[in-house]
Amino acid sequence: MNLNMQTVRSYLGQAAQTAKELSSQAAVAAKDLSSQVVGAKCLREYTVQGLTGSAGPGNMWKIFAARSRKEGTSHPLASVWILDKRAVTEASRGSARVAEAFLQLCRKDAANLAKLKHPNVVRLLEPFEETRSQLLMVTEAVTASVADVLQLRKASSAGSSGAGSLQLSELEIKHGFLQVADGLHFLHTQANQIHRGISPEAICITAAGAWKLAGFGFAMLADFGNTNPAEAAFDYGDSSASLAAQSLKPALSYTAPELVKGAQQSSGGLFSAADVFSLGVVMYEVIGEKQLLNVGQSAYDYYSKIASFHQLDLSCVPYELQTLLGPMLSVAPSARPSAISITGSQYFQGDVMLRALRFMDSMIQRDTMQKAAFLNDLTTFWHKFDDRVLRLKVLPHLLEEVRSEQLQQLVLPLVIHMLGKQDKQDFADSSAPALMPIFQAAKGETLLLLVHSTPTLLQSMPRPYVTSMMVPLLVRAADQVTGGRDVAEDPRCQDEMLKQLPLVAEQTEYTTLKAELLPRMHALCLKTTSASVRVNALTCMARVAARLDEDEASKMLQTAGKVSSVDHTAPTVMCVLGLGDAIARQYGLAMAAQQVLPLLCPLLVQPTLSGPQFSQAMTMVKQILGQIESKRAGQMEVPDRAALAGANSAKPNSNPGTPKGVLPSWDTPAIPPQAPQLRPSTPQHNSPLNATQSSWYCGNVQSSVKATAASSWRSACKCDEQSKHRQPFPGPNMEGSGCKHGWGSQPRGPSHENTSQYGQALL
Repeated sequence: MNLNMQTVRSYLGQAAQTAKELSSQAAVAAKDLSSQVVGAKCLREYTVQGLTGSAGPGNMWKIFAARSRKEGTSHPLASVWILDKRAVTEASRGSARVAEAFLQLCRKDAANLAKLKHPNVVRLLEPFEETRSQLLMVTEAVTASVADVLQLRKASSAGSSGAGSLQLSELEIKHGFLQVADGLHFLHTQANQIHRGISPEAICITAAGAWKLAGFGFAMLADFGNTNPAEAAFDYGDSSASLAAQSLKPALSYTAPELVKGAQQSSGGLFSAADVFSLGVVMYEVIGEKQLLNVGQSAYDYYSKIASFHQLDLSCVPYELQTLLGPMLSVAPSARPSAISITGSQYFQGDVMLRALRFMDSMIQRDTMQKAAFLNDLTTFWHKFDDRVLRLKVLPHLLEEVRSEQLQQLVLPLVIHMLGKQDKQDFADSSAPALMPIFQAAKGETLLLLVHSTPTLLQSMPRPYVTSMMVPLLVRAADQVTGGRDVAEDPRCQDEMLKQLPLVAEQTEYTTLKAELLPRMHALCLKTTSASVRVNALTCMARVAARLDEDEASKMLQTAGKVSSVDHTAPTVMCVLGLGDAIARQYGLAMAAQQVLPLLCPLLVQPTLSGPQFSQAMTMVKQILGQIESKRAGQMEVPDRAALAGANSAKPNSNPGTPKGVLPSWDTPAIPPQAPQLRPSTPQHNSPLNATQSSWYCGNVQSSVKATAASSWRSACKCDEQSKHRQPFPGPNMEGSGCKHGWGSQPRGPSHENTSQYGQALL
């Protein structure tokens, strides 16, 4: 009992010391990165960004995101691994020997990483470099290690804010362990090495979602039969050593018994089964969410756990995995399966979704018939993948196949659907380079599909790619012609292009829109032989009217006028009316009165319009006229017509004896005694009339002209039938009756010969 309590106290002390050391490391890593990487040659072509994770022995390697400054590089994203020597010194508790040994371990890790080339091994992009204060290496983009995932899971379960930013589905975890098993198979069979350090810190998750091996500081050649197991084992007797000293050995909680001095040793040489045991422990912890060997650095606790492995409880993992983990966690190395045998277990092979991911991992090696059969099946279940798996593990493989003309019609619809799961930065980094050649050479059905998918593509595209990819695509669709003996336009592509153009116009610079897209719109409207293309062109003009300047709007009205003068069909007429209405709303009443109304009014008499269409057209014209009237009335301070009519109807009749609609005698307009008296009251031509002056002037002038003409006629006629001068009568050039000379009647043709010169002037 005393021994157990002493062990617990020692354990707590070690945990407190480790936490203090980790906190110190985190503080160092949080310093300004620009001061940490000054002078590093390997970073000249990279822009270093924020911290993404940690890896390696004791998680001492800090991983930072980086972006390449080279254009057209195959690795636009990268990771910079930085090991701060000051942090190593602190973790060594001042021991220069321990610090140097740890640095030498990290140098060996980088050297082995540079030698190994495999899809499931982290790829080194730049030569390893060491400065006075850091060790640096640049690798493919790595987002985290499995240790980071476990740490985030613990923080999330504890309710820590901001935890759980990297959530992995069961499918992704299973696929990840398959990739690690593939990496171990390569390491054991082709590289002839044993890792000896498999742990969560030695498995990295790349930005593409792949799980890859790292941490090769403990790796050694697998010299079967010639290696003494005792020489390959590690001594964990000093449990109070510093963090750096502990990191000079593989993590005890994941180490196979044959690699621990004092535990059960394997008979014969050192076998690769040690890596299989370590992988089984990691699988148990990640999938079962429970640590199997929670022993820290205590060799005593490790011996106790190993001794009870024959009673190992695997109930926290699925049954299919239990049948696999049992042999993998066997104390006897000879009872463990090989790395390649792990991939063929029922736990992995029974998952159809996982098998699909495995097929895509080796898709480049398959023939066209196999690919086509797989893609046909993929269309039925691709939507069952979660968004992260689609974006990281499915889409990249499909993008590699999209250039194949034989598979394009199968691959491209899937790719377009999955692009909606990407953010704009992912599109720029991975999808755009693969799709650019397709956009530049698309024709026929492929071109039609791409244009039809414009809304989905615009969601994922950064704005510069709209100009560089979508605008040329629409231009290509507008100019598309059908093949064959008789070359002609392809109205399907042109129709679809005109439908999608307004969406592209919203995200395109106006200069590009004016130079590239608007001329095609005018050309299609004027030159096409397809009625649907013409109608869609006019509709497109109305939709983009809000983005045009006044000159371009005038050009659109001119184009619409040319079309409507030839094509009198109802769809064309209604589209022209819609265009005029859109431009009138956008550019005000001046353009509406000067250019829109002259275009629209002749269309009202077209016999092709149905009743509802004519009613809609009249409503448009009336609205424009009403707006003009309201604006002009407001400018001239004239009361509204409706208000004026209401006021007149409410006014009481002051002369009850006068019939309604007949002016009383006192309200008759005054008649000037002589016509010349009218001239001084005539307004000057350069003096505009308001509405009241215009009404008054017209009524008085008309009454005066009539009265003066009648007086002149009576004075000109010398007969004795003066009483008939007001009575019309028939005459040679007259209507009605009057005197025998025709005075008092209204002329229906040339003036009466006896009409005075003054009367002629008035008439």
